[in-house]
Amino acid sequence: MRHLANILTALNLLCGFSAILLSIDGHVQLAAWCIVLAVVMDAFDGKAARFFGVSSPFGLQFDSLADVVSMGVAPSVLCYAAAFQDDSLLGMALCAVPVLAAAFRLARFNVRSASRSSAYEGLTSPLHANLIATFIIMNYDVWGEVAAVEVLAGLMIITALLMVSRLPIGGLPRFTLREQGKNLWKLAVLAVVLGVAAINPPLFAFPVMLLLVVSAAIAGQLQSRKAQRDALDEEELPEPLTSTWKNS
Repeated sequence: MRHLANILTALNLLCGFSAILLSIDGHVQLAAWCIVLAVVMDAFDGKAARFFGVSSPFGLQFDSLADVVSMGVAPSVLCYAAAFQDDSLLGMALCAVPVLAAAFRLARFNVRSASRSSAYEGLTSPLHANLIATFIIMNYDVWGEVAAVEVLAGLMIITALLMVSRLPIGGLPRFTLREQGKNLWKLAVLAVVLGVAAINPPLFAFPVMLLLVVSAAIAGQLQSRKAQRDALDEEELPEPLTSTWKNS
């Protein structure tokens, strides 16, 4: 079981590669679901590594390289195949933006992880990929094509900018019932929204993902402001009085 994390990362990479080939062949919906499956694999490879105590620099680099393909290249190829082939040069330029943003974000993530800095700033590449894939799935389920190409273009640009931003965005809850309080509430909310999405995944997955991202951004902003206020309060505390009678 010590290789489970790397196996999940490899499956993530293979799902992304399959999504690229399926997009080129015109199987847009199936390609989008492959990206969603890649995101699921990515969500559990790190947890598997920590659970079995096999986290390593190799695993971190392997995961990031897989994510560049599955969460950066694959969603952009999917968008090009689904909506932008008619605008060849403009479509290629537009679809290149999220690829560059995902690669930049993942490189920054690795550097900040190595320095033990906070790495959870901006939109994660899996959330970007999931938003893009579920938006296309919803459009194909309702209209049989991407009905609003401009909306998809805007979504791509916004998520790309969020990936490279330093906007604090709250992370997903830890999957444990031992940690009470805020994490337990986040788990409950996540279970509810996933339950709603399971009722009709093609139709509800994108609205649920969008709600999660907006909620995480709001929570991240509130947490950041609270941390800033706490830091200011600590700075304003008076210096503790020290006794000097021994030196007199």
